[in-house]
Amino acid sequence: MGFDSFSVLLCTYAGDDAPELGRALESIFDQTVQPAEVVIVADGPLTDELEDVLADLEEKYPETLRQVSLSSNQGLGAALRRGVQECSHEWVARMDSDDIAIEDRFERQLGYINQHPETDVVGGYIGEFSTDPDRIETVREVPTTSKAIRSSARFRCPLNHPTVMFRRSAVLDVGNYRPLRSMQDYDLWMRLLADGYTIANVPAVLVTCAAGEDLFARRGGFEYARIEVRLQYEFLRLGVISLPVFLLNVCARIPLRLVPNRLRGFVYKRFLRD
Repeated sequence: MGFDSFSVLLCTYAGDDAPELGRALESIFDQTVQPAEVVIVADGPLTDELEDVLADLEEKYPETLRQVSLSSNQGLGAALRRGVQECSHEWVARMDSDDIAIEDRFERQLGYINQHPETDVVGGYIGEFSTDPDRIETVREVPTTSKAIRSSARFRCPLNHPTVMFRRSAVLDVGNYRPLRSMQDYDLWMRLLADGYTIANVPAVLVTCAAGEDLFARRGGFEYARIEVRLQYEFLRLGVISLPVFLLNVCARIPLRLVPNRLRGFVYKRFLRD
């Protein structure tokens, strides 16, 4: 590899499931290529169960795992913003607290970066399961080339957030994550694209996750719709979408945020999965 030091950034909060957090972290330490550090941002006070998981892993990996605690729950955008500031290395890999990294995930991404040194962000596919992580039922595919990503980003988020590895300097250059409680990743990718940074995806499943009804519930509601309109306007202002695309996106996406969760889940599964 052209470099061997990178950070992993993961956030957790009181609502997370302790066994799932432990499983996610163990999947990081079971990688074929190991990170130099794992930064855990505790977004507000945690449950005793979550604290126990972190304490056990800090004892097991004292040189690698480091916890940063926020005094109150501030939301994922704010937690990630702090986490990026705390990371020590230029390349930062993201993970979610309930996901499982495929064992050669980092090796694949580092290999891609070494072969394509112009890359600033690289993600990949997500495999979704119901109960058994070894039985992938659907795959969240994303465009892989920089050109296809730039084109598709006008209409939907071009990256699966828990799969990404990015240059810390590039993310800081465009202002880091903003303290949004949803779509903080889409906001960041569009600002990177607006500034000419290069984004790509590896055409392979890098992370697996459970796809339950709560996944679709998190993507609906009036607050989510409000943030969506605000971001679409921001994308228009940045020049990464045109006025017709802005109008199309608002008309197509906002109703999806306001329909019942069951219907929204059907749309995602039927039209936004492969």
